[in-house]
Amino acid sequence: MADENAAKSLKEVAKNFEPEDLRRLEDFLTLLGNEKKKGDSWLEITPSEREAAKRAYQNISPTIDDAVLDARILELRHAYDWLALKQIIPVCPKSHQDNLIRDLYTLLDKKINAKQSIKVCAVSEGHDEIVIENSRLRGAYSCAICLTVFLFAKAWKNLANGKNADKLKQYEAFANSLARLMQKEGGRFEKCGYPLNSRAFYLFSYSMVSFNFETVIMWLLFNAHKAANHSGFYLSTGQELNLWLDFGFNTKSRKVSKKDLDRNPGKFSYSFNETVAFRQNECSVPGSPINRVGKFYFAHGSSNWRECPVCGRMMYYLGDEWGVNSLHLNPPLPVPIFDNDDFNRTECEKEWRTKKLQTDALECVSCGSKTFANSAPMIMQTLIKGPPTSFLEEVQRDIRVSLEKARHIVLFGYQLPPDDALWIQTFSEAVRCRKGSTDAPYCTVIVGHKGPQKWLYGDEMREYAEKHRCEKDAAEYGVCAIDNAVSIFDEKHVRAYCGGIPQVFNQSTEQDVKEILYPDFVEWKGTRLNI
Repeated sequence: MADENAAKSLKEVAKNFEPEDLRRLEDFLTLLGNEKKKGDSWLEITPSEREAAKRAYQNISPTIDDAVLDARILELRHAYDWLALKQIIPVCPKSHQDNLIRDLYTLLDKKINAKQSIKVCAVSEGHDEIVIENSRLRGAYSCAICLTVFLFAKAWKNLANGKNADKLKQYEAFANSLARLMQKEGGRFEKCGYPLNSRAFYLFSYSMVSFNFETVIMWLLFNAHKAANHSGFYLSTGQELNLWLDFGFNTKSRKVSKKDLDRNPGKFSYSFNETVAFRQNECSVPGSPINRVGKFYFAHGSSNWRECPVCGRMMYYLGDEWGVNSLHLNPPLPVPIFDNDDFNRTECEKEWRTKKLQTDALECVSCGSKTFANSAPMIMQTLIKGPPTSFLEEVQRDIRVSLEKARHIVLFGYQLPPDDALWIQTFSEAVRCRKGSTDAPYCTVIVGHKGPQKWLYGDEMREYAEKHRCEKDAAEYGVCAIDNAVSIFDEKHVRAYCGGIPQVFNQSTEQDVKEILYPDFVEWKGTRLNI
């Protein structure tokens, strides 16, 4: 039964993979022990498993010593316990694919926190009891996350240079229009007399909160801001206006550069934040640039983050080349796959890759220790969410402040799912405490792809939701998101678009972006935008 479910899981994960990438994934699972039967020792390495490892790492060297291969195989099996995971999956309910993922992470979190094991097979005729010890559950958890990250990397490859590349252009146009709006907004705020070192001037009028782990939107905004910062937009003082992103906490990153010099020890970039914007704008001199900054939060962490297991500091990785089509945007994986293994490495990383086959090893920019793919701090789809790491706690606190001040909240593909009980409570508190006041918030729901490609309001939105509420694919019509939003904001403060993303962008002009983020449907009186 476990093997049958594992095969189904692999088939789902490998959907639409290119043949070479699919072979690499199959080799990865084989060297993790996918061909082993019940009772086989995970410490034993068979000839077929060793051959799979040779194929997986053949780009590093055509001739790899068996001792090096064996050490890498055992290292991966310890970090990513596929043998445990594929036996745990059948224990979870399987009523719906999304529920299976949620139930899997919830079960693992429950047992890990309670320091308990998981019984996957009871005693029966011809079978002994099989129990997955608690010491193996962290490896099973990491394996589930690893396969999720494989999906992110595959999806990005399709967006950047694959069959979905045209769709990426629509997102890119949206980001570019948004960047231009923030430039013009800065010029408008300056003319209104806002001091350049005040939040009223330097903070964007929007913040973004991502409940996903991939960095697609953030990367598009980074590139849009880079282009805008070189477009020659000046304030009336003759000073150039620059745009940046603030992650809600201060951290370091590897430089986005192909230069070997930028991989020397001590070479890194700090993230921008509003403290830097305040200080630079306050101390500006004629000719120096003026800065504006927008909040971009990863509420549940990101697969592009690495938390050092030694010093505990966090860094983020964005590859080694600018451009929205960068194949190196995603961090390296435990086996070379998706064409993102040939990025610019440090000298230590080159040695770890060639001598130990540690293709996913990145050097911590703070202390120089190794970080691996399973060092990414991410809060998964689980009903049992433990306390976050210190920097994620800081991010989540900043998000709560932003929500309490927001006049317009856009649910962009996010429908307040039941496993996000913490955020449902946070949204509810931030919204309901202002009901009936002059700054009562509004909500735009952009969820679903089977609905009409138009804005729905009031009675029409309610009738639409009632029509599709009992259908099996109600979520694809955006009904669940509409119901959740109405329960928090009230119907008269909610509108919906259920005709798909990026269709909602229309032509991604500045006016199209305004219609999404700054519609006339919202009462802007008392805000910076009521000018």
